[in-house]
Amino acid sequence: MLTSSCKYILIKYERVKQPTLENHESLSRFLCSKGIDTSEILCFKDTTALNTFYKLHLSVPEARFFNKEKKLVDYRNSIFDCNGMVSVFIEKVDSINLVTPIEGEYLDKYLESVVVESTGNPFTLENQKYEVYMVVYWAKYLGNVSKRKVYDWQEHVKKANQDGTRIRMILVDIDYQKFWGISKDVLPEFIFSSF
Repeated sequence: MLTSSCKYILIKYERVKQPTLENHESLSRFLCSKGIDTSEILCFKDTTALNTFYKLHLSVPEARFFNKEKKLVDYRNSIFDCNGMVSVFIEKVDSINLVTPIEGEYLDKYLESVVVESTGNPFTLENQKYEVYMVVYWAKYLGNVSKRKVYDWQEHVKKANQDGTRIRMILVDIDYQKFWGISKDVLPEFIFSSF
């Protein structure tokens, strides 16, 4: 549990807040204000998909890497590594296809519950080959925490792509969506104890 001074810092300086219902306009405004690309805003299709994500016990923001065969590769050296290692992994991402993938974990499985936020239509990956696929989970309610990490990761991906490594970055918002048809009173109240 956070002390009241830590909670104050998270709320005041990091602009972390309790989740609210979001829509395309509110997410676009947030991303634009943070300098993050808004050309593709994706989210989960419903609360069941969001709950399935939470059962993975991933931190947020978080990134999952998939090799050219779309098999999951863990970027961490240890299960105790945090998302701070994502940038380091991107810098050496040209060796991702040499890392042993996690058995039975495929990109398509991770994307089957993802939709285009503006339409609610299923997200389909374009028919191009990449050396690396990177799925990034973020949330507006995490304020500057999401901004700092996602922006940093995007910059690393841009540089890697300029250096010749073909990386497809897929941003998935985990905020609660208005189009799900849920009311504000069912939103959880999070206790911000760690990221």
